[in-house]
Amino acid sequence: MGGKLLKAFHYLKPEWRAVVLICFLLVGQAMCELALPGYTRSLVDVGVQQSGIEHPAPLYLSEDSHAELSTYLTEEQQQLMAQAYQWQEDRYVRIAHDNATITQLNDALALPMAAQYSLQHMPDNAQTLAMKALLATGLVDKQAILAKARDMLGAQGEMGDTLLMQGAIQYTRAEYEKLGVDTGKIQRSYLWTAGLAMLGATLLMGMLLVASSFISSRTSARISRRLRGQLFGQVLHFSTAEINRFSTASLITRTTNDVQQVQQAGMMMLRVLLYAPILGVGGIIRVAQTRSGLAWIVVVAVASMIALVAVTSMLAVPKFKMMQKLLDRLNLVSREILSGVPVIRAFTREEYEQQRFDKANLDLMRVHRFINRVFSLLMPAMGLVLNLVTLMIIWFGAKGVDMGTMQVGSLLAFISYTMQVVMAFMMIAMSAIMLPHANVATERIEEVLTTSSSIAEPAHPADLPAFTGHVRFENVSFRYPDASEDVLHSISFEAPPGQMTAIIGGTGSGKSSVLNMIPRFFDVTGGRVSIDGVDVRDIPLQTLRALIGLVPQDSVLFTGDIASNIKFADENMPDERMQEAARIAQAEEFITAKEQGYAEPIAQGGTNVSGGQKQRLSIARAIAAQPKILLFDDSFSALDYRTDRNLRQQLRTHLCDTAVIVVAQRIASVMQADRIIMLENGTITAMGTHEELLASSPAYQAIAVSQLGEQELAGKAGDA
Repeated sequence: MGGKLLKAFHYLKPEWRAVVLICFLLVGQAMCELALPGYTRSLVDVGVQQSGIEHPAPLYLSEDSHAELSTYLTEEQQQLMAQAYQWQEDRYVRIAHDNATITQLNDALALPMAAQYSLQHMPDNAQTLAMKALLATGLVDKQAILAKARDMLGAQGEMGDTLLMQGAIQYTRAEYEKLGVDTGKIQRSYLWTAGLAMLGATLLMGMLLVASSFISSRTSARISRRLRGQLFGQVLHFSTAEINRFSTASLITRTTNDVQQVQQAGMMMLRVLLYAPILGVGGIIRVAQTRSGLAWIVVVAVASMIALVAVTSMLAVPKFKMMQKLLDRLNLVSREILSGVPVIRAFTREEYEQQRFDKANLDLMRVHRFINRVFSLLMPAMGLVLNLVTLMIIWFGAKGVDMGTMQVGSLLAFISYTMQVVMAFMMIAMSAIMLPHANVATERIEEVLTTSSSIAEPAHPADLPAFTGHVRFENVSFRYPDASEDVLHSISFEAPPGQMTAIIGGTGSGKSSVLNMIPRFFDVTGGRVSIDGVDVRDIPLQTLRALIGLVPQDSVLFTGDIASNIKFADENMPDERMQEAARIAQAEEFITAKEQGYAEPIAQGGTNVSGGQKQRLSIARAIAAQPKILLFDDSFSALDYRTDRNLRQQLRTHLCDTAVIVVAQRIASVMQADRIIMLENGTITAMGTHEELLASSPAYQAIAVSQLGEQELAGKAGDA
């Protein structure tokens, strides 16, 4: 999984600037989120419980209190106090406001203030009165009292620090009341200041969240756009062998659904996998700083989360790859059924095909249901862990509040920090479960991107002549990938420019395979195919295919209009050239009869034109490209005899410099060819003109008689 995850991160490399910016935004967002529990603690502990008094070192001191506290201090501390406070009217006012000095004053005054407050507010029993009498007579040194108080507080550990701070704050509040200072105003001022700071942090966090989400969304969208482009470009360079290996349905799924999975994973990585560690580490540091003694609860919570995720991963992750394969299968069945609806209806196979689709759909649903059930159990389990953690913190934290080792605000802050830590680990854990799903998609995408086409560009292209289109097959043999036998055996013939070469034979004899060798849809297994003496494997693919005009067996039209389909080879070709190609292809008549003429829309797949019209538009498209070599793969089958004859006459008249190779089933379509090649089981059994083959080839004669009849044969030959 690690290598695949790194591959998923590899997709982020071109977006490194956006990733860096997102990291800065996420750090800022985490700092704001981590600051919120601190503000909550301050509002409760300082703003409410301490009446807004932040530090033990008071802002104001009466003259007698200043003198009393000085008796507890060392000479060095007395100098610090003298520098920090200045007599103004009827009181001493703290003129030092820097943090360093305030910290020194807190350390120096906290214990004396707490001790003095305790002496002033202890009940007047015999022990208290005796202590006060000893202090008054000087028999007991105040430093001894401080030392004893220090030992007592130190023995109580963290609880002692809390008691010390609370005692000092109580002294400061009592001093303010004695001087007539409005403590309510101090409290309101602190609450407003801290509240507004908390609100500002919340708003800033929200803005950073929006910014990081926006940039993450755009970045992940750019990644998916780039991946789709790379996949589509790679598929366009695949040979027929690679297309068949992956299947069209699978390639569509990889280009759409798998890329979508990677986009979602990219969003998760940019938002969760980068943010969760920052928040988790920050939360752990803040939990450690609280010194609450409850950190073990966080450890238990994280361990529980990891255990839940581990069990879920073992159950769900293996199903992700299965789900993608089943999705491919569903797409394949759907595509096959939808494209074959007329045949299905004709043979009344709707019920069977419905069952076939239902099976593929049910298999996918079962895997989806299993995964959803696993996750539906995971979320309540995680919610239970969170609630138990909260309950444990409140239970043990309440004991700390009762014993004085923890304040209420600190307890609330600890709960918030713990939730942040647990939620961070939960986000990482959920990512660890969901990313394998994206990793499966990544693996499938990489499988396509790293697959090289079996039809490679020439390593050392030959010096190219001015091509005339002279095609030559020299002892060519061919075997389909993964096949055990050759489908073509020792094929040798020539197709000079200006001549029509026809290939005829039974179904499965290898006629289309011969044509596929010329544009290198497949490469020969043995021998070679050359154009003007240059092996087609030594000609750059773009140059080679620019020489060839192909009319495939299954006519394909693209969404647009008639003009855009005929101008498919060059959208900037003159209209006169387009119209001339339509006239030669016998398409001009039905095009001009349409309301919008050449601007008539063509639906997807050409479903709004007839089979014969579609075939003629495909022929016009090939002619308009002005190729040196024109290949017809059984492209006259949907034409009536008159249109077929007129088309052949136009081809002979207007394409006198083009090598025309025709694969046909009907002898009437090839009788006028300069050369007719008889194929049987991938082997040339006869070659010659129509007349020569009638005289020398019983097989050709049998086909001619079966199609035309003995009485019509001579007449048809004469018409040709």
